[in-house]
Amino acid sequence: MPRNSSGTYTLPIGAFSPGGLIKSSDHNSNYSDIATALTQSLATTGVSSMTGQIKAASGTVGNPGYAFGTDLTSGLWLAGSHQIGVTTNGTQLATFNSDQTVTWAKGASWAGNLSITGTITQSGALTVSAGGAAITGNSTVTGTLTASSTLTASSGFTVSAGSVSFPSGSIAQTAISGTPFTPTVQTFTSGTGLTYTAPAGLARIRGRIMGGGAGGGAATTNGGTSGNTTTFGGWNAAGGTGGTAGGAGGAGGTGGANGTGTLISRLPGGAGSAGYVAAGTAALGGLGGNGVFGGAGKSVLNGAGANGSANTGGGGSGGAANASAAGGGGGSGESAEFWMTAAQVGASQTYTVAATAAGGTAGGQAGGNGAAGIIIIEEFYL
Repeated sequence: MPRNSSGTYTLPIGAFSPGGLIKSSDHNSNYSDIATALTQSLATTGVSSMTGQIKAASGTVGNPGYAFGTDLTSGLWLAGSHQIGVTTNGTQLATFNSDQTVTWAKGASWAGNLSITGTITQSGALTVSAGGAAITGNSTVTGTLTASSTLTASSGFTVSAGSVSFPSGSIAQTAISGTPFTPTVQTFTSGTGLTYTAPAGLARIRGRIMGGGAGGGAATTNGGTSGNTTTFGGWNAAGGTGGTAGGAGGAGGTGGANGTGTLISRLPGGAGSAGYVAAGTAALGGLGGNGVFGGAGKSVLNGAGANGSANTGGGGSGGAANASAAGGGGGSGESAEFWMTAAQVGASQTYTVAATAAGGTAGGQAGGNGAAGIIIIEEFYL
C-alpha cells in the first residue's frame, strides 16, 4: 500500500524496536513498497507521465496554483467557481468563465484572420490591419471602426455612433450593396410655431418655402392685406404687398432671410397688375401676382376679385365695379430653396406657414384673398 487516497505514504511494516529481531522479509517488504511508491511519483526530469489528475492549489492572481520555477507570478489560478484565470507578472490577463465565454483584461492580437460567426458588440475602437477580419454575422459598432486594409461584410454592419474610416480611394459607390433609403417628402400647408422632427437616419434635407400671397384691392376703397411670412428655422420667405383700391397692383414679396445651411435659390414674388377701367360699362380687376407655383387670382370683369390658388403664395385679384373703378391685384410671396445637413437640422426645427391674406373689403367690389404659403421638405438618407 504505497499511498492512501489522500496521497499519504505509510510503511507497511512499522519501525523496528531496539534489540528486536530483524528479519529480511520485513526489510524486503518495506523496500518493495517504497520502490512502488517512488515509481508512482512524478520525476522532475520529465521521463515519467501522469496517469491521474494534477491537483494544484487554487492559488491567487499574484500566486497562481500553476506557476513556473523561474516565474512564480505567471500561470493559472482558480478565479472563481468553474473559472480559470490567466495571470502574467501578477496581473490578470483573462478569465475563462463557466459559461464558456472569455473576459480579456486588455487587448488581444491575432496574426492571421479572425472569423466570427456570432454577433460582435464593439464599444471601443476596432482597428483592422493587413490580416483582415472575416465577419459572417452582424456587427454593431458604437465607437470608431478604422479599416486600414480590406473590410468585408458578408452580412452587413451597423454604426450607431462614431464613424467608419477607410483609406483614401479604397471604396467605390459601386462596391456598396444593399437598398438605399428612398427619399421621403413632408409638406406643410398650415400652422404657426409648429415643430418639424428629423426622421431617423437623416443625412440632409432640401427645403422649399413659399411666402403668402397678398390680397387684391377693392374696386373703390380698402386695399388688400399684405401676405404673411413663411419660416423654417432661420429661413424665411416674405409675403407679397397688397393691391391698392381702384389702382396699382402690389409688389411681389422679397427680402427674406437665410438660415443655417446652403441657399440654392431665392426668387422674388410676382407683382400684381393694376385694375383697368374701359369706356362704357366695363371694369377689369388687376391680376394677382404669380409665384414659382403660379396660383394668381384671375382678373374679373365687373365683380369681386378672385382668390389665389391654395398654398401657392399667389396674389388675389382686384375687385371691379361697372365702369367706375378697379382694384389692383395683390403680389405673390417670394420663394427660397436650400440644403441643410442632418447636423444643421438637429433633432427638430420650428416652422410657420404663411396664412391666407384678406383682400380689400367691399367698396364697390371686394378684392380676392391672397393664397397661403407652403413648406416642402425632401428628406435624404445615408
